Amino acid sequence: MHSQQTEARLRFLAVRIHGLGPYPLYHLLRELVGGADPWPRLEAYARLAPLASFIAANEGDRLPEFRVVNGGRQ
Repeated sequence: MHSQQTEARLRFLAVRIHGLGPYPLYHLLRELVGGADPWPRLEAYARLAPLASFIAANEGDRLPEFRVVNGGRQ
């Protein structure tokens, strides 16, 4: 079970990272699924939170459209 301090930190990180939008969250999840150590990655992404308005203004918070290309053949 997590300590109250760990739980509070996790909640803080969640709020900060959530504010970045879906695309940065996607990249974080990709890193975690790829085996990255969770705590350092969570802390690093949370430090991006002050940049959230810059990221959003440049559409970096949105997931790009996903298309599958079949080797250029139709």
